[in-house]
Amino acid sequence: MQFLGRPGLVLSGHGSFAAYRNILVLVAALTLLQGAMAALAMVMSLKLLAAGVAGAGIGLVASAYSAGFLGGTLIAPHEIRRIGHIRTFTLLAGICALAALILPIAGREIAGWALLLALAGAGAAGMLTAGESWIANAAPPQKRGAILGFYHMVSKTGAIAAPFLVAAALAGLGAFMVVAGLFIAALLPVAATNRTQPELVAAKPFGPRRLLSLAPASVFAAFCAGAVNNSVAQLYPVFAAAIRPEDAAAFSAQLNGAILAGAMIGLWPIGLVSDRFDRRIVIAAAAGIGAVAAIFLFITAAINIPQITLLLAAIFGAGSLSYYAVAVANAADRAAPEEITSMMAGILVVWGIGSVIGPLIAGGFLQIIPGGGGLFLFAGLALAGLAIACLSRAAVSPPVPTQAREPFSVSPATSLAIAEIDPRGEPEQPDLFSGPASGPQEAAP
Repeated sequence: MQFLGRPGLVLSGHGSFAAYRNILVLVAALTLLQGAMAALAMVMSLKLLAAGVAGAGIGLVASAYSAGFLGGTLIAPHEIRRIGHIRTFTLLAGICALAALILPIAGREIAGWALLLALAGAGAAGMLTAGESWIANAAPPQKRGAILGFYHMVSKTGAIAAPFLVAAALAGLGAFMVVAGLFIAALLPVAATNRTQPELVAAKPFGPRRLLSLAPASVFAAFCAGAVNNSVAQLYPVFAAAIRPEDAAAFSAQLNGAILAGAMIGLWPIGLVSDRFDRRIVIAAAAGIGAVAAIFLFITAAINIPQITLLLAAIFGAGSLSYYAVAVANAADRAAPEEITSMMAGILVVWGIGSVIGPLIAGGFLQIIPGGGGLFLFAGLALAGLAIACLSRAAVSPPVPTQAREPFSVSPATSLAIAEIDPRGEPEQPDLFSGPASGPQEAAP
């Protein structure tokens, strides 16, 4: 028997190879899940748009999905403790698939779409929590940074590829079946594993007051990242359909791919630069890059030149989708070592709150401004505001000395469990959210 740094992780004689094999299975499942989530966002916007739903209505449905996701992120740890990782993952995959298959019945009724999308959001968040907490247990402590980076990069390929499947099957019920199929496919690797389930690993988040006193710039950045990036992730097909109505689905998939590819290219350079300079200035610079690209996307929305749009989308992704991880790093620099994991979880909750509010505002912009460009006008204004706020903070408070900083690490905005994989955290964290010590965790069945 070999223990790899975390309570509850027991590997049979295969040693570390078994840990990595188990991680690969989980990464495969979560990559399919990320694909299902991306496909669902594209189907939601394009189907509602085809049904004649206005921009504000589509924004409301997107906000309902995000509210479900935030709620699922907070509730999922309790369900995992009750019935275990595999049964939680199985249950929620079934709920998500059923929600996707029932969506056509809702027609153009916003209330029906909002309810089903909220269920799907909660289910997806629970699946991410189960999978990522399992990875956190299986990851050897000295390899957590590499595993987190690998998981982040591979899972993004699922989010890039899945919308192309939807584009090929958008007519009729095909797109809904693709989404449901991806949720079920995500279940298969987890259901087939014969590995022992771990104890739940999910950080207890800081409250907002503690976060604001610790790293206000990080709070601003996390909220803006949730509001802007989630709005774009949910509503970009509305913009794509306005530019190229004749092949809206195909161009939506290309636009999504350009944004995410830009993010994958820009993340590490921006992160490494932040290790050498004031991270708040780096956040401001990344937000500024995203703001400029977003404003140009708004200005050029009436010009049907796909190459320019895709190039600007990639630049937008490189700026706007990169600074969240820098915001987490900035807060980690200012937290005590035993507080880092709970701080990261609190930052994620702030991101989740922004992700609920953002689509409501972005939907209003889409409603008021014709042509789909309102989405990126909202993004540009919000990112410009963030850049100003971070520069203001840098002007009034000193940066953390370079030698006192933790090295940059990828920080996806997914579940509370992701903070436990981060190499900057410690294996066991006290419950810093609810005050006095809580009772012991129950072992997963």
